[in-house]
Order: sequence, then structure tokens, then C-alpha cells
Amino acid sequence: MDSNPTQDLINNTVSALNDGGVTSIVPTDGPLLIDYWIDVLAEAPQSQQLRISLQELRSQLESGNPDAVTVRTIMLDMSDQLSVVAQNSQPDIRDQLRPLAEAVHVFAISL
Repeated sequence: MDSNPTQDLINNTVSALNDGGVTSIVPTDGPLLIDYWIDVLAEAPQSQQLRISLQELRSQLESGNPDAVTVRTIMLDMSDQLSVVAQNSQPDIRDQLRPLAEAVHVFAISL
């Protein structure tokens, strides 16, 4: 069975958000994970706002002193944006995006 790179990225992101905790994902993995997502979303026209949010999040993380309130706000917005994209997607994509939106939301409120 062939591996789906997007599904793998979703699974890895959900796992990192749920299992990695704030200390392991934000300082070390955050910018790299964000870059992967920006690349994946580049071909999806309905994801422009998500790409903008990801770029804002990356800027915060790379600043050396990210503002927790700003990061939380960006991530909560991203969770909402993912939920909207999921609602407007085919069932198979919807089923992939819902856990991601939830993981982003839970992670954001833990900040």
C-alpha cells in the first residue's frame, strides 16, 4: 500500500501536537513543520488564509521570543480555518482534517 504524504504529515502533526507538548514542538520542530505545511498548502487555493497564518506563526517562533498570546491567537484562528476547510471538503479529506483542527485547538488553549 502506498503511503500518502499529506496523510503522513497530518498524522505526524497531530501526534506532535498531542504527544510532544509545548516544549518539544514550539522551539525545535515548529518552523520545520510549518514549512512542510506551507509547501503542501501551496497548491490549494482555498488554503490561502491558512498559509498566511502559518507564516505569521513561523515569524513568531523564529523571533527568539514568541509572544504566547499572539501564538495562541494564531493557532486558534488556524483551528477555525481548518474546521471550515474540513466542512467544505470531500468526506475523506474532512475525516483527515477534523483531528488536525482539534489537535491545533487543544494545543493552542494549552499555551
